[in-house]
Amino acid sequence: MEAGIKKIKLVGYICFLGVLCVGVGSIIVLTIHSEYNTLITPYERQVIIFTFYQAFLSAGLSLSLAIPISRAIYRNDFFCKKLIISVIGILFVLPILVVILAVINVFGMNGVINQSISYLGFEKFSIYGLIGILTGHILINLPFAVRLLISGWSMIPMEHVRLAKQLGFGTRAFFEHIELPMLIKIAPGIFTIIFLYCSLTFSIALVLGGGPSATTVELAIYQAIVFEGDLAAAARLSTFQLICLTLLLILSTKFSGNMFVEQTIVLKNNMRGPRTKLSHWLDYFFIGLFCIFIFLPILIIGFKGLENIAIPKIDFILPAINSLIVALIATLINLTISLFLCVLIVDEKQKVLRTLFEVGSFSIICISPLVFGTAFFLLLFEHIDISANALLLTGVTNGFLMTPISLAILLPGFKRLKARYGKLMTIIGVSRSSELVKFYIPLLKKNIKFSCALVFTLSIGDLGIIVLFSGTEMGTLPMYLYRLIGSYRMDEAYFVAMILLLMAFLSFWIIENGNLNAFKRKQM
Repeated sequence: MEAGIKKIKLVGYICFLGVLCVGVGSIIVLTIHSEYNTLITPYERQVIIFTFYQAFLSAGLSLSLAIPISRAIYRNDFFCKKLIISVIGILFVLPILVVILAVINVFGMNGVINQSISYLGFEKFSIYGLIGILTGHILINLPFAVRLLISGWSMIPMEHVRLAKQLGFGTRAFFEHIELPMLIKIAPGIFTIIFLYCSLTFSIALVLGGGPSATTVELAIYQAIVFEGDLAAAARLSTFQLICLTLLLILSTKFSGNMFVEQTIVLKNNMRGPRTKLSHWLDYFFIGLFCIFIFLPILIIGFKGLENIAIPKIDFILPAINSLIVALIATLINLTISLFLCVLIVDEKQKVLRTLFEVGSFSIICISPLVFGTAFFLLLFEHIDISANALLLTGVTNGFLMTPISLAILLPGFKRLKARYGKLMTIIGVSRSSELVKFYIPLLKKNIKFSCALVFTLSIGDLGIIVLFSGTEMGTLPMYLYRLIGSYRMDEAYFVAMILLLMAFLSFWIIENGNLNAFKRKQM
């Protein structure tokens, strides 16, 4: 048994060191290959300030909108409620290029909103710049925040609700004593993860930024690497970015207590606090507004894709297959790393080391994917054919970089089961390998499927990494779509965007919910 523990921990240590090397090692590689200068230029200072400013606004607006929307969805019974909750889980894995096309079609100069306000006699507005970046981020992050908060509402014990009703709590008292503690517990973690994601934005800023005044750190790193060949600037920006975001991650972990919430939604029929007639109608207003904001862009992309269904050739089939291959590689690597990291973290008895492992594992989210991809390229281009192995390299890169996503989903479940059954497993004498295979994995099957669905789907829609590795022939579907947009073949682009959207939705649903045996049992 002791030998099994050592083997599991050894693999966990290797995974942890691998994750650290991905983060810190990438910056070191860029530094070695450049004449590093620690002085930040005025332009870089402006870029850093704008990046954190737009990330703060994006996270704040997404969370502020998500609270009343998630509350309204959870505590009201309405048609297609379960369907909407399921679809919400899919929406925050939308491919970035599809989101960008959707934003342009709805909010662009010739979009639905501008055409409508122009018809009413109002002046059109430009979507490019800060407004465009915020709109794109909210479209992606709002479903994510709503899903997590719905999980939070479902975590409120029914005993607390019944006691509040017996004590005659009004609307304000019910919120302060029952709902607000839950929000205080999980809202900082949600804000942090959205802030981190928005701080690393690239594609949205590239297309919707609109100029130097709306340049983010990721975009500046891309310009420095691709157009200027200035690896020192990329390393300098990445170092500052890593330090700031890691400090934010540490502070959030320390003060929020529990940074993430389990992705388990239990719909309780009696989870209704005291409500006025006004709050009842406000709930349905928020639900309606959310559905219009989220579903309208997706429906427009779908309709435009169907309009051009006869235009494209079969050129998209090979890139689509390549995307699935990349996603499969990324998911397998990510799941392996995440499971062993979870075991390593929950098995560690010393609080300091446990915190180190946890924060260190999450800190990879603070590193630029472009920096890691470039470092990977610099290390390997003299030894292997990068272009020929582009799919493998992209899959491996995505597998490592998406580790924080899977940890955020799996780690709370591991901690809960360890606290409840850890001593019992030790007394019985269950080996660590058996504990992982026969205990954690079966009981957390839903969480694991949700994590795999996220990683697989996000990898399908990823554009940033494949651009660095791929040549002209070994691209993925997002890269093919990007080339279509760049060559102004918009009719074909809409069709390919629809295909990419369908691939993402179907992959997510099949992995998370697809169970043929369960389906047969339901039919019977």
